[in-house]
Amino acid sequence: MIAFDTNHLVRHLLQDDEKQCGEVASLIAGESQRDTAILILNMVILETNWVLESVFGVSRSGWAEIVECLLADASFCFEDPERIRLAVRMFRKGKADFSDYLILAKAKAEGCQLKTFDKNLLPDTQAGSIQ
Repeated sequence: MIAFDTNHLVRHLLQDDEKQCGEVASLIAGESQRDTAILILNMVILETNWVLESVFGVSRSGWAEIVECLLADASFCFEDPERIRLAVRMFRKGKADFSDYLILAKAKAEGCQLKTFDKNLLPDTQAGSIQ
């Protein structure tokens, strides 16, 4: 099994560098032939979110769609897919950053109440708001 770094995932998503995208596509095809998914770590998801929103201007809804498509793609497996799905659902409804929702989802999964000063996330930290 292999794992992708942010630069590989960004190339796959943007298809903006012919040579690098070809290498990434080759890796994906090779793993697919072996019936093996490529691991995407939480940190890679967070870095990719930052790159796509900050550098390439991807919208909130665009980011949510990208993550949902990745989660549905059998070429990839994820470090914590259920937390990522929950973070996407909260992100679609809320005002905080995606990274904040992933932190909140993980804290809840660990049985913790997240304490934060983030005014955009604070309303979502209430006990009944995570679904």
